[in-house]
Amino acid sequence: MTHIEWINSLEKIVGPEHVLTGPEADTFAVDGKAPQAVVFPSSVEETSSVMAVASEAAVKVIPWGAGSQMALGAIPERVDLVVALKRLNQMVDHEWGDMTATVRGGMRLEDFQQVLGQHQQFLPLDPPFANQATVGGLLATNASGPRRLFYGTARDLLIAISIVHADGTVTKGGAKVVKNVTGYDMNKLYIGALGTLGIIVEATFRVYPRIGCEKTWLAPFSTLDYAEQAIAQIMDSPLVPNALEFLDTEAARRISTKAQIDWPAGQYALAASVGSVAEEAVDAQIEAIDRICRQVGSPGGNRLHGDSHHTFWHETRDITPGKNGAAPSHLRAVLKGGVLISRVAETFRFGEEVAKAEDLDLCMVAEAGSGIVRFYLSGEDQSPQQFVERVASMVERLRSGFVAQGGSLVILQAEAELKRRIDVWGPVKGLGLMQGVKERFDPCNTLNPGRFVGGI
Repeated sequence: MTHIEWINSLEKIVGPEHVLTGPEADTFAVDGKAPQAVVFPSSVEETSSVMAVASEAAVKVIPWGAGSQMALGAIPERVDLVVALKRLNQMVDHEWGDMTATVRGGMRLEDFQQVLGQHQQFLPLDPPFANQATVGGLLATNASGPRRLFYGTARDLLIAISIVHADGTVTKGGAKVVKNVTGYDMNKLYIGALGTLGIIVEATFRVYPRIGCEKTWLAPFSTLDYAEQAIAQIMDSPLVPNALEFLDTEAARRISTKAQIDWPAGQYALAASVGSVAEEAVDAQIEAIDRICRQVGSPGGNRLHGDSHHTFWHETRDITPGKNGAAPSHLRAVLKGGVLISRVAETFRFGEEVAKAEDLDLCMVAEAGSGIVRFYLSGEDQSPQQFVERVASMVERLRSGFVAQGGSLVILQAEAELKRRIDVWGPVKGLGLMQGVKERFDPCNTLNPGRFVGGI
């Protein structure tokens, strides 16, 4: 099938107005590689037909949600066709009495939350840039945020899924009920697979009642040692925070400024969010967290609620590289480390040391109760080549230390030059098994070729 023939076939499926080519398609480039065409299916059936055409024409396909996570992944081997799901954005079903909801993969998380909110429910996933992310995209990237401490990740909330595979075949896994233990849990196979095994077109979640009252205790610490003690004691206590976030001095400065919080200079920050149906219960836990923080060296803190609470967590999730969050794209990178909870403070110390040695501007935010640490790097006074070399050196040093302790380090965001210089993903256990699954599900390597771990 020729280039013109497969594009004509796509136009017959979705209509010519829903297929982009030429300069319009260039805006959907991935790591500088622009597609020959972009197609916007509006249903599962159209998505299936699109993939059947792509398979027959032997074109390489990049699934695309809202584009908020497209910086994740290695440079694709080839980009022929982008399948963009923004028209696949329907709410399918909301069994609010059973607390389950089914949605198409292209629906934005923010829009999904608004529909759920009509019945005082919500999906407790809060990834970075949640106002842009689509449901399918956050599942494909296994994106999560601070609330994972209490509610878990997408793996814990997803109960059913529908997939369009590389040849257009549609399969389903799970069931639209919370209690389902029959057969293999196929849902988890696709979460975090970066769309390499199939396009997520529909998902059913367990949802939760909206929290009646939620507040945050934001405590300053002059040293990492004090903060480390507070984290350990909170985690070892009967307290049940929804989120426990640790910020380095730069992150604390920037976020407190945007949230209009009076913050002492040069202090680390520990933020504990608590939610309950009763304000008295929230206040009791906030006071207990305050006591723990004071006992280990915090001079006091800020109680956040209402707008200040929401602004603080929004800015914490959506922080970007640069001294003021505005570094040029070619001089910024975001890394994600996975470490033991007991090593979060030590990881901050290590990050500060390496960034100083490499002369990189650094901002760090950690999910202190989960062991997830994000490093926001910029080099606004450097040449692009210097920045790439220095970040690559930092990645190598951090990754070596993390892997030796059973952890990991992934590059979440970077320009293509850095991706050419160093492996985005790092070593992965069970790679042979993953390659075997890819071969079975996508033998022609149609979906996202080369972007996932080990070149999958």
